[in-house]
Amino acid sequence: MTFLTSDLRNDYPALRFSSPSGNPLTYLDSAATALKPQIVIDAVTDALGRYSAGIHRSVHFLGDESTERFEATRLSVARWLGAQEHEIIFTRNTTESLSYVAQGWPDDRRIIVSATDHHSCILAWDIGKTTIVPPLPDGSMDEESIVKEISKGDVGIVAVSHLSNVTGMSPDVRALATAVHSHGAILVLDAAQSAPHGPLDVAELDCDFLAFSGHKLGAPAGVGVLYGRAGHLRRLQPINRGGGSVETVAGVQSTWKSVPWRFESGSPAIESVFGLQAILEYLWDIDTEMIASHLASLRSYALDRVYSIPGVRVLGSLDSKSKGPLSFVIEGQSSHVLARSLSDAYGICVRSGFHCTQPLHDASRCAPSLRLSFYVYSQPEEIDRTVDALKRLVRASPR
Repeated sequence: MTFLTSDLRNDYPALRFSSPSGNPLTYLDSAATALKPQIVIDAVTDALGRYSAGIHRSVHFLGDESTERFEATRLSVARWLGAQEHEIIFTRNTTESLSYVAQGWPDDRRIIVSATDHHSCILAWDIGKTTIVPPLPDGSMDEESIVKEISKGDVGIVAVSHLSNVTGMSPDVRALATAVHSHGAILVLDAAQSAPHGPLDVAELDCDFLAFSGHKLGAPAGVGVLYGRAGHLRRLQPINRGGGSVETVAGVQSTWKSVPWRFESGSPAIESVFGLQAILEYLWDIDTEMIASHLASLRSYALDRVYSIPGVRVLGSLDSKSKGPLSFVIEGQSSHVLARSLSDAYGICVRSGFHCTQPLHDASRCAPSLRLSFYVYSQPEEIDRTVDALKRLVRASPR
C-alpha cells in the first residue's frame, strides 16, 4: 500500500479545527463533498476581489481578465479529461449536466440505466422510456444484462456511473461502449466519483458524454462539467436559453453562439469556476498517479479493518480493484444512530443512509448503510480511529 504524506493535511483549513466534542476532525465523507484546500479558497477570494466582472460581454480590462481566466479553466478541465477545449461545457453540477443530455439529445428511443447508479443518473431520463437493469447479487452492475437489453433494439442512450458512490466498483466501460456503439446508441458516463481519482481519458473510455461536479474534487459548489464529443454537441439542443447563449435576437428569431458557449446562458458561477481551475492545478502538482494509488490503498486498508467489526456486512464485491467509497451495515445497529454517535462523541464524519442509491440498497435487501469515503488528505489512522470507535459503540449498544 502506498499513501500520500500527511503534510497535505496542512493545506486544508477545516482540518485545523476541533469538532464540537473537542476531538480533532476526522472527515470520511469526501464522496459527498471534498474539503477545500487554501489554494481554492484563495482563488475564490481573488475572484471576488480582483476579477469581479462579467465574462465574454464586458468591454473593459476587468472583463478581459475574467474572461481569460474563465476560459483557462476550460482548458484545464479539457486536460483533466483528455478532451478538446471546445468539448467542455460548464454547468452547476453533475445532475444538471446529465439533464442537459436527457433533455437536449434528439433521440426518442429507449434509455437504459443501472439500478446501481446514483438517483441523478436514473431520474434524469424520461421514465416512460427508461429501462432500469437490476444489479448482480454482489451489488455490482450487471453489464451482461445491459448488453442483452441493448441487443433488443430501439435504444438511443445508455447511462451509467463510472464509479459507484456506494460499492466503489466500476464497470468495464470500454467493453460497454463497444456494445452501445455497435447498436447505434450513445454512452453517457456519470463520473462524479471517478473524476477525483485522477485524470480521465475520454478517448480511451470511448464515451459520448461525461459529467462530474467540481465540489467532489475540492472546488466550490456551483460548478459542474459536461464533456461531449464535438459532433454530438453540435446536435445537442440547448435547454437553458438566455443571455450569453445567442449571437443575435430579432423578435422570436435567434442565432445560437457556437459550441460550447451556446449551452452557457446567463451569468455563470465565475468564482466557483476559478476554484475548479485551482483544484485541478493543485492535484496535478501532487502527482496524479500517487493520488490514485493513495485512494485505492485507503479503501483496501479500510476494507480489512472494517471486517474486524462483529456483524458487519459490506455492500459490493470484495475485489481489491474497487477504489471508491466503502459502505457497510452492522447487524442490529442503526446506521443513522452510529453516524450521529461518531460525530457527537468522537468528531468523526461519515455518511449514513441510502446515499441517493435506494434502488441498489433495495435490490441488495440492505438497510441504510454507513459509508466511508476518502480523499488526498485522508490517512490510515483516521480509519483506525473510526473502526475503533464503531467497536466501542457496538459493544455499548443494548441488544
